[in-house]
Amino acid sequence: MDLLPALLPVLLGLTPAQKTLPADLTPLRDSLRRTVALSARFEQTRHLKALREPLVTTGKLDYRKGGRLLWHTDPPSESDLVLEGTTATLKMPGMSSGQAFDLSSDPGMGKVFETLRAVLEADLERLTPLFELKVVRSRPLGVSLKPRNEALGRVLQGIQLDFDAGYRLLQVSLREPDGDRTDIAFRDHVIETAGR
Repeated sequence: MDLLPALLPVLLGLTPAQKTLPADLTPLRDSLRRTVALSARFEQTRHLKALREPLVTTGKLDYRKGGRLLWHTDPPSESDLVLEGTTATLKMPGMSSGQAFDLSSDPGMGKVFETLRAVLEADLERLTPLFELKVVRSRPLGVSLKPRNEALGRVLQGIQLDFDAGYRLLQVSLREPDGDRTDIAFRDHVIETAGR
């Protein structure tokens, strides 16, 4: 099973953060606030201690601000994971209807997708109650997220986000406490900004 669908639903119920963002993240937030919609291809590589070879899946991410996030995985593991509000729906070929679940009902899941959503929404403050955000590189921007609480630390050891000079998300790396790792590379970005 892919890590991202398995980690789906948790940060939606967060209250606004009390902590402030590092100043180096202001240009990223300003750039993302202008984004109305985006799509990108992805390649997800899972490095599991139990397997000799990594598991690789490809697909496409589609996002519209204030609306839905679609994570489409290509065959042979084809599926569509759609996030709208506090609901996620998983659809697979052969299923007559999608399997829907409430994202706020399972506090042990969802860190990764909601992290992506918070980044795409330019709502980085939403991450600060659960993660310590640290700028590891200013140009091009690299940000590490380290869990602040023990419950989250049992699921994730850390997340690394890497952007290009135009603040497009290029790489997400997730480290798990057991040594497993997931790397997601994004390419072929198509971005619609406000005023276009």
